Amino acid sequence: MNDTERVKSNLYPCRKQEKSMAVKKFYSNKEKPGWRWDAAKKQFWSWGFDIRLGNGARRRESGFATRQIAEQAVAQIRVSEKEGKYDLQTRKFPFVADVLEKRLERIESKKERVRAGTIFSRWLTILPKRLRFNELAPAHIQLYIDERMREIKASSINREVTCLGSAIHSAHVNFPELVGFPTPKIPRPKVEQSRRERLITQDEVMKVLTHLLSAKREDESNIDFRRRIVVGQVFQMALLTGARVGEIIALRWSQIDFDACILQIIGTKTRFKSAKVVRYLEITPSIEAILRDRETFRSDNPKRRGTVCEFVFSKTGNSVTKYHQILRDAAKATGITYGADIRGGFITHDARHTAVTRMLQAGIDLSTVGAITGHTDANLILHYSHATRESRKKATSVLENFVTDSQKKAG
Repeated sequence: MNDTERVKSNLYPCRKQEKSMAVKKFYSNKEKPGWRWDAAKKQFWSWGFDIRLGNGARRRESGFATRQIAEQAVAQIRVSEKEGKYDLQTRKFPFVADVLEKRLERIESKKERVRAGTIFSRWLTILPKRLRFNELAPAHIQLYIDERMREIKASSINREVTCLGSAIHSAHVNFPELVGFPTPKIPRPKVEQSRRERLITQDEVMKVLTHLLSAKREDESNIDFRRRIVVGQVFQMALLTGARVGEIIALRWSQIDFDACILQIIGTKTRFKSAKVVRYLEITPSIEAILRDRETFRSDNPKRRGTVCEFVFSKTGNSVTKYHQILRDAAKATGITYGADIRGGFITHDARHTAVTRMLQAGIDLSTVGAITGHTDANLILHYSHATRESRKKATSVLENFVTDSQKKAG
């Protein structure tokens, strides 16, 4: 050892030891949450770190899904050490698990709360235990995305990631110490632009509704008959109003005014729930016939007579029993392709797309269509521009005439 090396050795006695203490792979014969199987070594493994703290203490932890997450954890530890050394730690950060728990408590809808709980639980099983909010990084969210990509589509993952992002960005509501604290960027999987453009034809509408709303069949029980009728009425309402299926199923009797011929539709999209956006639609003869039938069924049904049922098409306002199965059976019986994953197949939401397209093709202005469906003008222009081709032709012809007339006058 020369003099220079001897001096470095005296100045940095732990350097050689720290080289062996770093981010690396850990192996185990037992399966643990977040660990993966190495077929070659026939062991479970995960990323982790084995480091020496500034005070000389050794810290070792495994269970990280990627090297990047482990490195970020080490970086956070080093920053915390520096903050503690100079008394810069002015706030104690909550655990991510506590942030998610508080977010669940703030969700009003039982259905959304159950869904969010499932997503949060799945994420927590992947995350390092006792991860604090200030240690949260984009890689932790990417870890969830990578796990889910094996099971569901990117578009579905995006909706789940939105749920996680909502909890992260609103954490300051329950934890004031997080006010102004920068949140990590939310990564998202790339989604192929495969927006549905399926229109339901008049022939298909006639076939499906005829099958669904036909009289009771000999081999059909009373309950199956009523379920089929309800599905037909909900599908027909979707075509008549352009409303989402969830909005129709959640329709209450209190939202109907037969005297004024007005029907209220309350938006069910996430962005509408806090604002309670309400749209007002005219009750047409076809819509009134459906509502009157539901009213008659409510008064004639022995099980519901004398009871108060606030919803028009369901008991709880959340779903209609066997809706998709009954609609699928009707499509199959009439020779119509059904299903979002089947080429050329239709789904109920296509009724909304069809309603918007027909109104635009009829020359109804964007503001009026948006008032009925709840779309913004920008969304209508972006997604339904194909429906206004005649209007575009008329507009370009005006410009054409303006230019040619100017040229004639100039000549």
